Amino acid sequence: MSVWDTCADGTLVGVMPSEEITCLRSYATGYVQLAEYGLRSCSWVEGHTVDSGRLFPGAAILDERIMAIVRANVPAESPDWEIALLAPDCLLEGIEAAERVRRTLPEHDSVVVLTAPEDFHAWSRLIGDVLAAIVPYAAGSSARTRQRAAETEDWLRSLREVVMPSAAAWGAR
Repeated sequence: MSVWDTCADGTLVGVMPSEEITCLRSYATGYVQLAEYGLRSCSWVEGHTVDSGRLFPGAAILDERIMAIVRANVPAESPDWEIALLAPDCLLEGIEAAERVRRTLPEHDSVVVLTAPEDFHAWSRLIGDVLAAIVPYAAGSSARTRQRAAETEDWLRSLREVVMPSAAAWGAR
C-alpha cells in the first residue's frame, strides 16, 4: 500500500512498495510499445511551411486497446474520421506522458517525488489511458484475467485519486 503526502510547495511525495513501482513502470513501458505499434501505419505529411506537417494514419486502427485509449482522449461526440485524424497526436502525447512517468519512478528506493505540473498530468494521463485499455484487454478473457484486471483497475483508480487533486491544485496556480 502506498502512502502519499503533499508538501507546502505542492510537491507530492509518495512511498510505494517496490512491486507497485515495478508494475507502474511495466505499464508505462507497455503503453509506449502499444502506442508505437499503433503509429507504425502512420505517415508524415509535410506542411506548406518549414517545420510544419503532421502524422496521418495510413490504415484503420484495429487494436481495440488503442481505440479505447484514443476515444478516452477525444470529445465523446467526435465522428470516426476525427478520431482517426487525432489518433497519432493522441498516441504521441501518451508516449510523452508514459516516458515522463518512468523518469519519476525511482530505480533503487521506494520514494516517488512529483514536483511539476507536468508530472501530475503525465501520471493522470498514463493511468487514464491504462484504465481505458484494460476493458478491451480483459473482454472475452478467462475469469482469472477479468478478476486481475478488476484488481488493477481498483489500484489505478486509487492511485489516480491521489494524483488528480495535486494536478488540479497545480493547474489553479
